[in-house]
Amino acid sequence: MLPRRYTLVLADRGSGVVRRCTVAVRPTLAVGVLTLLTLIVVGLNYRWTTLETIEELRLSNARLNVETTKYRVTAEQTTTQLSLLDAAVADLGRRSPLDRRSRQIIGGLPVPYRTPQIGSYRASGIQTGKEDQNQPLEKETFDLLHDLLTNLEEHLQVARYSVARREALVEATPSIWPTDGWLSAGYGYRNDPFTGERAFHPAIDISTRKGRPVYATATGRVISASPSGAYGNLVSIEHGFQLKTRYGHLSEFAVNVGDLVARGDVIGLVGETGRATGAHVHYEVWVNGRAMNPKNLLPLRPLQAN
Repeated sequence: MLPRRYTLVLADRGSGVVRRCTVAVRPTLAVGVLTLLTLIVVGLNYRWTTLETIEELRLSNARLNVETTKYRVTAEQTTTQLSLLDAAVADLGRRSPLDRRSRQIIGGLPVPYRTPQIGSYRASGIQTGKEDQNQPLEKETFDLLHDLLTNLEEHLQVARYSVARREALVEATPSIWPTDGWLSAGYGYRNDPFTGERAFHPAIDISTRKGRPVYATATGRVISASPSGAYGNLVSIEHGFQLKTRYGHLSEFAVNVGDLVARGDVIGLVGETGRATGAHVHYEVWVNGRAMNPKNLLPLRPLQAN
């Protein structure tokens, strides 16, 4: 069993002075153990604090990586959107202006059937970002830019549709003479060549040699190609936009029902079938179920047949 106290003797050889120091074992051990435990606790606490700090730094770094990735993806998407918008604007810039002949073509149509002008851009649907003041400035900026680009895309889509519709209207508007020859009868009231009575003539007649080609005057679909009483062999073409043309007294058909034709395609040959006094094309233009004067949509005069 250990003694309860220890005495330390310190002697100075030069002066012969002796000093004694008595130490109690248990208190000394208690102080030592307490000191050691304190150091251990302090060390563990420091380690835990360090680990927590490291974990927080790792989480923060992960969040930064996620945000960086998001901003990078957003920036790439924005760049792509800007490129597409730039290409769309350039395309619309090329397609928007109408040449003089195209303006003349659709200018002859009744007003309700002309395509309206492209509207100007208004940033009416853009959010300001002030609803959420807690959003980071970068996120708010990206969101605003995204909303702006989306809004621009919507307006460009409307403009693109308007331009495409106007182009389709130009293609669908009858704008060339159906054959080469000379105008032998106009649109409106006249004396019927068979009865001599005054009657309305819903067409123009272009006289020329029998067998000359007859052309579709606009792009469309053939809805009829068959004999039709006084009209003789008749071709009817639906062009869209409630526009229709009819070509009578043909000697032969060059198309069938359902065929798609472009402006200038041959649809038959000039003849004098039906109720006709000579070889000519009876040419009608209908808009929304009503006949109109075809000359309103044509160049000044047809080509003269040789």
